[in-house]
Order: sequence, then structure tokens, then C-alpha cells
Amino acid sequence: MKKIYFSILFLFTISIFSQSNNSISSKYIIVKSTFDFLKQVDRYRTSSFAKFLFEKKGFKVYLDNEQLPEELYFNKCMAMFVNIKDDSNLFYTKTFIEILDCNDNLIHTSQIGKSKLKDYEKTYRQSIRNAFSTFKNLDSVYTSFSSVKITKSIKKESNLGIVAKPKETSQEIIKPSVNSSIIENKNNSIYSSLTAQDTSSGYQLLNTKNEVIFIILKTGNQNRFIIKNKNGSLINKGSYWLAEYYEDQKLITEKIKINF
Repeated sequence: MKKIYFSILFLFTISIFSQSNNSISSKYIIVKSTFDFLKQVDRYRTSSFAKFLFEKKGFKVYLDNEQLPEELYFNKCMAMFVNIKDDSNLFYTKTFIEILDCNDNLIHTSQIGKSKLKDYEKTYRQSIRNAFSTFKNLDSVYTSFSSVKITKSIKKESNLGIVAKPKETSQEIIKPSVNSSIIENKNNSIYSSLTAQDTSSGYQLLNTKNEVIFIILKTGNQNRFIIKNKNGSLINKGSYWLAEYYEDQKLITEKIKINF
């Protein structure tokens, strides 16, 4: 009986280790689709070019306005985040690359890359490439990041057995009301305009009947919001906003017009 018990325990341990290994096997990177110094989505194809450079090094790379794989969508802290900063002057285009974690903590930074080309797309591409070339060993950077991530995950899992009872509060929770006409128009339909109403942490999106359809929370990216209570995101696509969230274990995608 003891032999059977220890055999089962051994197999279970191997299974858990294997699953943990698989969960960190993908080297994910998320690149900002809009850099602060350019103000427009992928202007001069800077974001796309940065994505290309990291992909050549063997990473699985997504722009922050692209659809993410399910495991990354629900846990973006699996990925390293890439931002590019500008330090140009009258004579040179100068950029450098920052690698951060999901809480905007700096993990690594490149040296400054320079270019004197006159064409904007070419000069940014050359300076970004030169900055990228100063990264000596990105695999070791990711390994270091991943080991910290695993340590935090293990600590978190070790405390799962202790569940604190939530404190009761009298604060009123505003629940978005559901409009039947909106439910019928899912799967990439365009909403009639929704109106954004300021809150302390973002906006409430109201329909023409002043019903709350979504509550959205601000992020560090002005073109991206978190949809509260739906575990989803709202992304600026230029002429419309794209809402993505799960409902009854199904991914819902909706195009929305918003009046801010």
C-alpha cells in the first residue's frame, strides 16, 4: 500500500513539474504599439521593427494592441515588456530600448543607438537597430527575469491554502446593466455611440438611455483600458475601439464607437 502511495505521489510531482516547465517554455515579449515620443500607433513602423528584431532572437513577440494567446491574455506577467525612449538632438536621432516587467519595473536597458539619416522611418530604424545591437545576451536577461517570476509564483501558490475572509464594506458597487439590443449585436458589430463619463480610475461608458454598458480602468497606455468585472481589455483601433472579454467561457469581441 505504501509503495502504491509513493508511486502515485512521485508521478503527481513529475506531472506538476512538467506543467510548470511548459508554462515558462514560451519566451514572451510585448512591445508597445505607441511610443510616447511618436504619439501614434506604430508610427514609422517603429513598433513593428522592434517586434521583428526580438523575433529574430527567438522570442514570441506581440504588440500590445494585438490578440494574445490565452495563457498570456490572462497572465501578462509571463511576458517582458519593451518600450523605446527618444533622446534625439539637432544632429542625431538617438533612441534606447527598455525591457520592463508587467509592473513597469526596469529589467534591462540598451545603450543609445544613433543615426543621422534624414528620412524619419529609416533614421528610427537605424537608431533602434544600433541600440538593439548593444544587447549582449538577451537569453540570460530572460532567464533572470523568468527565475524571479517563478520564485514569486511559488510563494503565491504556497499561500493558496490560507484564504482571508474579505472585509465587509458598505460601498455601493455599480453593476453594468445589460441592454438586450446590444447582446444581439455582438460578434464584431459596430455599436451606436457610447458616451464616456469620468470616474476616479477611468470611465463609465453609457448608452443613449444612460445605462452603464462598461466600466473601464486606465492603464499606462492611453490607447488601452481594462474592462472592469469582465477580465477584458479595450484597445484603440483608430476609427473605433475593440473590446475583448470572456463571457461564459467564450471570447467576445466587439467594435465600439466612444464619445469622450
